[in-house]
Amino acid sequence: MKKFKKILIYTSSIFIEKTETKDVIKYLSKKSSCVDIYTLEAKNTGINKKKYDLVLSIGGDGVFISASKYAYKKAVPVLGLNFGRIGFLADLDKKHFQSKILEILDGNYVIDKRTLLSGSVITNNTQHKSISLNDIVINNCGKLKMIEMNIYVNQNLINKQRSDGVIISTPTGSTAYAMSNGCPIVSPQSNVMCIVPIAPHSYGQRSVIINNTDNISIKLNKKSIKDSQVTFDGSNNLTIKCPDTIFIKKATRQLQIIHPCDYDYFKMLSKKLRYDNKP
Repeated sequence: MKKFKKILIYTSSIFIEKTETKDVIKYLSKKSSCVDIYTLEAKNTGINKKKYDLVLSIGGDGVFISASKYAYKKAVPVLGLNFGRIGFLADLDKKHFQSKILEILDGNYVIDKRTLLSGSVITNNTQHKSISLNDIVINNCGKLKMIEMNIYVNQNLINKQRSDGVIISTPTGSTAYAMSNGCPIVSPQSNVMCIVPIAPHSYGQRSVIINNTDNISIKLNKKSIKDSQVTFDGSNNLTIKCPDTIFIKKATRQLQIIHPCDYDYFKMLSKKLRYDNKP
């Protein structure tokens, strides 16, 4: 496997001042030929002009998702060091960081390829596009009332829905917001997308699992427009101002996530959800 020499540490101001983070930076500076640091709050850092072998996210899953967008754009792998709470994505344990990172830098690791979503919203003949690792959500952002929408798969109407919104999730995102709304946990290598209603008005509204080669389009009722928005992985919020159509499909490329050689998704899942009853 390829060895990593040029590393971009991707973190936030919350974590950058922690002693543990400084220890990681100091350790990596000795082991790598190039270590640059980028924080979410930074501006004009020039990282877009440089080429890296690896993006190392330090923080929780929120930081990892932001790091993944950069890694996807630059077509480089990303590794997550968990300084957050659960860490489904940033799964490298800080207690065993030094031994694991040394193996990874030397080329001993596994590559986990994850599917992303590509979403676009057409507004007044202007197209707004973004990608998501976890999910794309159309939800109520105004008064406490439901929104109405028609959901199509490959131009076939599959649902007329009255709810607080809908989540379109990747398998990766099935352990995120989608799980909180009753979506089943989906193995990350499954070639599917999940359509999950948020607090639907009818008990007949259930999650729908479709093939990830399918195309989704969502049209909102005109009366629901002023109370609705589209979010990509919980950010890049886009307010819907007219009867737009939201188009969602599988992204053209996959994200490469780096794990230690002993990584196993289902062991990780059991640990994070405490199925083994260990603290």
